[in-house]
Amino acid sequence: MRFLPDRVRALLFVCLTLASASTPAQTVPNRAITLIVSSATGAGVDFFARLLADQLPSRLGQAVIVDNRPGASGMIAAALAARAAPDGQTLFLMPNTLVIAPYVLAPGATSVNCLDAFLPVILPVTTDMVLAINGAFADQSAITDLASLVSYARQHPGLPYASGVNGSPMHILGEQLKRAAAIDLVHVPYKGVAQAVSAAVGGQLNLVWMPTSGNLQFFRSGRLHALGNAAPRRSALMPEVPTMVESGYAQIQATAWFGVLTPVNTPATIIERLNHAINAVLELPQVRDRLQVAGYQPVGGAPSLLAQQMHDDDRRYRQLVHDYDIKAD
Repeated sequence: MRFLPDRVRALLFVCLTLASASTPAQTVPNRAITLIVSSATGAGVDFFARLLADQLPSRLGQAVIVDNRPGASGMIAAALAARAAPDGQTLFLMPNTLVIAPYVLAPGATSVNCLDAFLPVILPVTTDMVLAINGAFADQSAITDLASLVSYARQHPGLPYASGVNGSPMHILGEQLKRAAAIDLVHVPYKGVAQAVSAAVGGQLNLVWMPTSGNLQFFRSGRLHALGNAAPRRSALMPEVPTMVESGYAQIQATAWFGVLTPVNTPATIIERLNHAINAVLELPQVRDRLQVAGYQPVGGAPSLLAQQMHDDDRRYRQLVHDYDIKAD
């Protein structure tokens, strides 16, 4: 290079400088990150999104902005996230409803196949789902457990139950119980979990399948009573609530989960960096304490764990929707 003219050497220096400066921008996010959430504020998934928005900036060197886009069983948020550039600037916090809903919604209502449109980053948390009843209604009706609820439902056909949205795991659980117990329940979908829980707390209807995450205060105050937990084991936070298996419904087992995803074609280096940062957040003692008190079970791990969970749920719920002939209400 010492034999080149000064003008040529200067030009090469500028080119090399620009190339080295541009390389990080191709592999590492360098602007504020948008975290798209498929629920309104106040729901359990929103709680976790805001925890990430609070903890991630110090590890990524970027602000994280939560963008709530509820509606259409999560498809509005999914479509928006899928259209984003695959550069790590847009993340999607997806509940497992988005794996189930395409099999429940009417043809044409699903615009995004999440297994094809996104790449997994991490499976950060799971949460239990319980069948809950309005506390005052339970006292008036002498409903103390799942058996007495089933007896009441047989005497009062058409008892409505709420779920967050059509195609949610709570919707599927309600239809499973309806069939297994031979009772006539009517599904009432809401725009989101927060709205469904509020309706049950307020007595607009009295029965709801719901996640425990973000909702434990309603059980502690007695405004809601949990009759059965769909998880495979009792919750340490609600040890008095039997599992559905213990109550005689061996086929009713499920948990809810949230996944962090990026649009397809996002570089592996970006996914690795995001995965490492979120795993680090999940390892913080204060974060684990907040999650567990709120009703979450921290998970974490490699992106492949979320990929496996998505595919397992896809197979399982596709079969359940077919076997139970579940449709949107």
